[in-house]
Amino acid sequence: IRRRGIPPGALIKFVSTLGVSPALTNIEIVKFESIVRSYLEEKVPRLSLVLDPIRVTITNLPDDHLEELDVAFHAKIPSYGSHTVPFTKTIYIDRSDFREQDDPDFFRLAPGKPVGLTGGNDKKLRIIKATSFTKDPTTGLVTDISATLEPSDSPKPKAFIHWIGGPPSGANSKFSPVTAEVRLHNALFRSDKPDELDWKTGGYIDDLNPDSEVVFPNALIECGFDEVRRRGPWPAAEGEKEGASM
Repeated sequence: IRRRGIPPGALIKFVSTLGVSPALTNIEIVKFESIVRSYLEEKVPRLSLVLDPIRVTITNLPDDHLEELDVAFHAKIPSYGSHTVPFTKTIYIDRSDFREQDDPDFFRLAPGKPVGLTGGNDKKLRIIKATSFTKDPTTGLVTDISATLEPSDSPKPKAFIHWIGGPPSGANSKFSPVTAEVRLHNALFRSDKPDELDWKTGGYIDDLNPDSEVVFPNALIECGFDEVRRRGPWPAAEGEKEGASM
C-alpha cells in the first residue's frame, strides 16, 4: 500500500468512514480508492503526467522557441507555490488524446481538429491543430504528430488536453521531463466476491483479471517533479501527528 503512494492519513480517513459492525462486510475497493483520492486532493501538490506519450511537433514555431509558463502546484492551495513548465516546438500528449480519424463524439486532437492545451497562470489560449502523423510500420502505432499553433484570437475549442513540454534546442536539463515507469493496479479478480469462488478445484484461476497490473514503461512527468521530490515527503505530517484524530 505504501509503494502505491497511499499515506497513513488516507488509511485513517478510510477506516473512520466504515463504522463498527459485528457482521462480516465486504468493502468495495472503489470506495477505498475514492477516499484516498479525496485525501490526496487536499494534501499534495499536482503535476501533469502523460502515461503513453506521443511526440507532437509544432511546425510553425522555431526550433529554439521557449515560453516559460508559471504553473501552480495546486490551484486551491497557494502556499504550495509554483513551478516553471516549458512550452516549446516539441510537446508530448497522451495516446488516448489522439485519433487518426475524427469523430463527432471525440473532442480531443484529430487531423484538422483544433484542441486547447491546459496550464499556465498567464491564462493565454494555446490551441494546436494536427496536420499529419506518422506510424511505426511494425506496430502500426502513431509515433509522431505534426501540428500548427493557431492564432491566440481563434475561437475557444471544445476541449483542452494536458501535455508535457520538451526542452528546446540547446536548453539545459532543467526543462527536460522526467521519464518514469508507471504501474496502474486494477482488481485482481473479475468477481466482486472472490471468496465465493471454487477455490478447492482451482476455479478462481479463471476469474483472474489479466489487466490487474498495467505497466507504462515510458511515461513522462513534467519537470516540476524535481522540486516536489526535494520538498517531500507529501503530506508533510503523513497523517500521523500525535494526538490528532480524524
